[in-house]
Amino acid sequence: MEILRKGWQWFWRQTLLNKVIILGLFAVAVPFFLPTVVAWFRPTMIHVGVAFYTDERSYHMNGNTKTYFLEKRNLVTNCRLRYTEEPLSDEQTEGPDSQSWVVIKLLLENVSDNDLTQLQVGVRSPAIGRDTQLLTAPNVDAAGHIETPPRDSRQMYMLTIPVLPANSSAVVSLKTEIDDSLRQFIYEKRRTVTIQVPFVSSDQFREYPPIVSRTNALKILNREGLLRSDEGSVPDDMLQVTVRPSGESEQKRAGKPYQLLPSSRSCSDGEAGRW
Repeated sequence: MEILRKGWQWFWRQTLLNKVIILGLFAVAVPFFLPTVVAWFRPTMIHVGVAFYTDERSYHMNGNTKTYFLEKRNLVTNCRLRYTEEPLSDEQTEGPDSQSWVVIKLLLENVSDNDLTQLQVGVRSPAIGRDTQLLTAPNVDAAGHIETPPRDSRQMYMLTIPVLPANSSAVVSLKTEIDDSLRQFIYEKRRTVTIQVPFVSSDQFREYPPIVSRTNALKILNREGLLRSDEGSVPDDMLQVTVRPSGESEQKRAGKPYQLLPSSRSCSDGEAGRW
């Protein structure tokens, strides 16, 4: 109590400008330290890890050969995580339509001995919009939607998982197509794409801000690969091609031609997935 009393007296001796600065710094620091303080007094039943990367599917020309590629890169370091390509010289053969996305990966781990029911997770990010898609492994039942909380003007993606079994984990993805606006935000203005998880809640515990760990992007991809292999599902980084019927002309996509993302960097495994 003596320390608090002296601190209070010191604060009141400051000038008005210094008081405003101190209060401003305090207001900025509280959101960062609040999850840790909450964890001291409340047992943590769930761990939340986040990572994000870009996923691009397109092609490049080498003479008359069109080479299709699939690339995943760390959005933070711009390091290449995975890359698959296939040259196609047959005019009747086509690869996927050119497209790119920002993918937010959430690793949710139930570290308790009880099932968590009606687990809800709120997620905020500049890379989330009205067209954001929720992707999960086949054995994960989840739903999500965008909403704007009544006490906050910023939109939030609300993720709900009916049941997360005891001592289990799940990887869910929030996938948003990179349009002109998001491309400008990331690559032209070079703004920082952040991820915030303001709260988690379930039938077993009240809403509270979790401690969110920055998970290595390469590790979370490998972790998801192991979870999917247990289910026998097909990985999403396989290059799929189609063959047009003989005589059918190539369909031209209407609108603005696709522009490839800036070149990625080749990094070591240790650096590739870092934040």
